[in-house]
Amino acid sequence: MISLPVGDANFDGAREVVSILRRAGHEAWIVGGAVRDMISGAIPPDYDIATSALPEQIIKLFKKTVLVGVQFGVIRVRLKGFEYEVATFRTDVGYSDGRRPDAVRFTNLFEDVQRRDFSINGLALDPETGEIIDHVGGQQDLKAGVIRAIGDPNQRFSEDHLRPLRAVRFATKTGFQIEKSTLEAIKKHAQSISTVSNERIAEELCKMCLAPNVGLGIRLLVETGLFSQIFPELSPELAANVLAKALDNLPKSGDENRWIVALAVILWPLGPNQAAEVLKRLRYSNKVIDEIRATMELGTAIDAAFPKDDAAAKKIVRQSQISQALDALTAIKTAQGLSLDTVDYFSTLASSWTKSDLFFERLVTGQDALNQGIPPGPKVATALAAVEDAQLNGQVTTKEQALEILKRFATPK
Repeated sequence: MISLPVGDANFDGAREVVSILRRAGHEAWIVGGAVRDMISGAIPPDYDIATSALPEQIIKLFKKTVLVGVQFGVIRVRLKGFEYEVATFRTDVGYSDGRRPDAVRFTNLFEDVQRRDFSINGLALDPETGEIIDHVGGQQDLKAGVIRAIGDPNQRFSEDHLRPLRAVRFATKTGFQIEKSTLEAIKKHAQSISTVSNERIAEELCKMCLAPNVGLGIRLLVETGLFSQIFPELSPELAANVLAKALDNLPKSGDENRWIVALAVILWPLGPNQAAEVLKRLRYSNKVIDEIRATMELGTAIDAAFPKDDAAAKKIVRQSQISQALDALTAIKTAQGLSLDTVDYFSTLASSWTKSDLFFERLVTGQDALNQGIPPGPKVATALAAVEDAQLNGQVTTKEQALEILKRFATPK
């Protein structure tokens, strides 16, 4: 029995879905990760419901439904602004592709939870009373801090080849230990991750990199052999001995982009361009690739040398990735026992300069440059850049002063 959330509209909607199913004569429970999260004191981001109702019965009971996996007994129900995955109790028959069942047989709650991945995800909750139904020892494993496959771990990992990586991700999120036979099965099935789509792998990596124990995750990836399968371009030894330590140094919490920093740290030894190729192989979006590459390039610029003047420093500090680059570089250099002098210098500047120190309205335009006798072409850009540097250095504040600089670049008549 657990205390139920108060004031959580998402939970209230899930409870109403369960209530509607039960009033129609069907068995229904909240299941999976939401139950795990509630027992752990966290607010679940979403709620899944398992029921004895067949798909066609679910559809008749709710006005707004989406048929996402009706052949597997899965229907999405929309209620009061939220969406709930409602699935008929089932057992799976065969997994030829290592991802989806070849067929399903509708059954009861006991058999339904046996097909799930890990015991901590195999719990069911009565949202009216707070009663927990545990057929797989999930509550004991939650208390003990253990990630254990339900039933035979080799069978679980043969069914869905992504499950070994999910086990590592859960360990990264919770700090739990992976139970011995489950860990050995992950090692045995590590190569099967190569059959999983890169998009699914990338999604798991994102979730892992948002977790508080990313360093632990990398160590587990190396220990199980998954790291070499996912990142063949990188040395597992370097990952375990340096990159994991660097990830340990990252802030344990932060904004939603902290996974960008973690991925940048993991790929740092490759440099920005090769890192971009790895991210492209993993099917990350161009936006993500550009963000990580810019973070790495900015980190390289920070680490190169102290800037020659304020203009050079401000051009670095005003980049949108500055905090990400500083976090990544601090983590890496600390792990290697290297000096943080340039990092500290730029951190101080970033905290002291305001937006008005870093960005100015342009005093002159390209047309002004042409009017001053500068020939069309690259020389115009060079002259305008000189004006911008002078502004950033505080040497120019008026258009008249800026025009004087442009005159230096004019072609003599």
